[in-house]
Amino acid sequence: MTVPGWRNIFGRASTSCKPWNAGHSNWGRNSRFRCKATDSNTQSKTEASAQWRTHMLKSMITTASLGMTGDVVAQVLRHRSKSEVLKKQHPVAPLPGFLLDTQSFFKMATFGFFYYGPLQGVWYPYINNVFPAAGGLASFAWKVFLNQAVLGPLVVGPVFAWTLCLEGRMDLFKGKLQHNMLPTLQAGWKFWIPAASINFWLIPLNYQILYMSSCGIVWNAILSAASA
Repeated sequence: MTVPGWRNIFGRASTSCKPWNAGHSNWGRNSRFRCKATDSNTQSKTEASAQWRTHMLKSMITTASLGMTGDVVAQVLRHRSKSEVLKKQHPVAPLPGFLLDTQSFFKMATFGFFYYGPLQGVWYPYINNVFPAAGGLASFAWKVFLNQAVLGPLVVGPVFAWTLCLEGRMDLFKGKLQHNMLPTLQAGWKFWIPAASINFWLIPLNYQILYMSSCGIVWNAILSAASA
């Protein structure tokens, strides 16, 4: 006999079970054990699914929040740099106040929430599972290498596309890739290789997304200062 499960409706453990030895005289006793095992397995899967959804949501919110923070920091630094130039050129003239570029703010927020956050949420558990800490120096080296060789292009290219798409200038995407992809990656290696080394060597997995997203704030500030 099969009893329909109602987990999706009530959120309880499923009572659906089918005794493996139905028809035998002692099926009732064994079926109870089989039902309990089925319920326990189903409950474990549900809990794991809930934990994964929570993990992904935290990754999305964290990445979006720190991405917005990094964008504001970069905007403030650019404003200060331009103000210093104007002050030298026109010592008496009043300096313009800081105005937040809401479009840039929105682009980084949505990119972090809808793309980069989920990507990091999948990437770091995966790479730590494939190359566990028990693997020693070899696992560490592979994680640092793949973080730049695989994750780097998976971020730089899409952020170009995301920005240009929201600006309605996707016709410039091919040229942007040809002229800016490699220089951006090369500039990133100088910062992200040391940052990733610290991440995989010292930072626990539960805090790696937070750490790398925080590094993104510093990276945005460096890019802003360098381009001033």
